[in-house]
Amino acid sequence: MCAEKCGVDRTVGPAGVCGLGEAGRVYKEYLHYGEERRLVPSHTVYLSGCNFRCAFCSDWAQVDAPQAHGVTLSPRALALRITQRRAEGARNVNFVGGLPDVNVLYLLRVLEHVAEDTHVVWNTNLWTTETAIDHLVDIVWTWLVDVKFGNDHCARKLSQSKDYWATTTRLFAHLQAQVARRALAAATHSAPGRAVLVRHLLMPGHLECCTKPVLRWLCTHARGTPVNLMTGYLPYRLGASTQPIGRRVPSAEVSAGVDFFRGLGFLDAMVDGQDAAECAFVGTGSSADVTVVADATQREPI
Repeated sequence: MCAEKCGVDRTVGPAGVCGLGEAGRVYKEYLHYGEERRLVPSHTVYLSGCNFRCAFCSDWAQVDAPQAHGVTLSPRALALRITQRRAEGARNVNFVGGLPDVNVLYLLRVLEHVAEDTHVVWNTNLWTTETAIDHLVDIVWTWLVDVKFGNDHCARKLSQSKDYWATTTRLFAHLQAQVARRALAAATHSAPGRAVLVRHLLMPGHLECCTKPVLRWLCTHARGTPVNLMTGYLPYRLGASTQPIGRRVPSAEVSAGVDFFRGLGFLDAMVDGQDAAECAFVGTGSSADVTVVADATQREPI
């Protein structure tokens, strides 16, 4: 169910890159108003464990040691909380992490206990498999896909993933095909459709090698897909690094990235969750505005 293909049996105990067992561990959940405007208020459910090891991860503790964080909830208990948050105004339940993909069995069991018209958002780095997508496509309403890197070198350096570009683009094409198939079936039976929404985070020093290749590829292969360019990068674990990745994105890079994005002609373009045409971008200030505690385990400058 995961692109890492560890080949382990997680029903026996915690194992693999994700470090998870069979049960899911929830470490945070709330009504979120900071997601894309079209999704809020969103009930975000954060699950420990991930198959990436991003150098700038904002939730590193829950990724690095998933069994030490969060609580084990029965599927029925989490389903009751999803129902409660919906009554409080949530438009959807948004499974985040860590990563939901490495918790897929647990989440399928949770969703057995919620209403069939629950809008499920799957917040994923797409480091998954065709099999997992096939199991989820009739259940997930909105795929919130994070395409992080524009080449294998940066992906390996920043997330420890191998063969990133070929794997991600292949899985994205498979997801598009499955969502299109589901949309056709939904139209025939007057059922809810399915959607893909892509995010890309602008990272300091990675405009030419990551942002532009990702956006060009998306414009060629998914021009009608909603794309959100995010400019609020924070170097959570790299604050003392002397490399560009350890700082905020300079205003000049943000301006250049946003201008490049707007010039590509996406049919549905967002900047930081809002319609790109409505955003009056003026820059984010100096790249040295934020002080972050450095991660002592960082071995190699990036």
